[in-house]
Amino acid sequence: MKKIVFLLLCSVFFILNSCQDDEQNAVAPVPMNFSLIGKGNFYGGTYVTPQNSVITNTADWNNFLAQADATNNVSGSFTETNINFNQFMILVAVDQVQNSGGHSIDIMTAVEHPLNITVEVDKLLIGDATTVITQPYHIVKIQKSTKPVIFQ
Repeated sequence: MKKIVFLLLCSVFFILNSCQDDEQNAVAPVPMNFSLIGKGNFYGGTYVTPQNSVITNTADWNNFLAQADATNNVSGSFTETNINFNQFMILVAVDQVQNSGGHSIDIMTAVEHPLNITVEVDKLLIGDATTVITQPYHIVKIQKSTKPVIFQ
């Protein structure tokens, strides 16, 4: 009888000790630094497709720049246009066309998780400042990653 109780206690002890605490093994999310490429409004007939997107190569970046510069030289106000896509990727947030000025779209955070990168996009300014038609945009660069990017 003592052997059975001893084996039962040993079994329970072994089972409880072998259970892993997933929270101990979880990797904490890491905020990513990003650099501003451009922020403002398309206007005067220059409008692009509303989007939250990731640009990872020169061809896609050049296509975006061609759209942005179709009527006005918008990229002339960007901090840089020559991007090293071996090291960086571009996050683009473009809102819909607005019937008034004073709107914004804002990339607030980029956070790296074990399986993906989440990007929080918000609209801090809600408009009605002027009667000009505008389309807010915010463009940043972050370190290149193969993880999928999820915009929130």
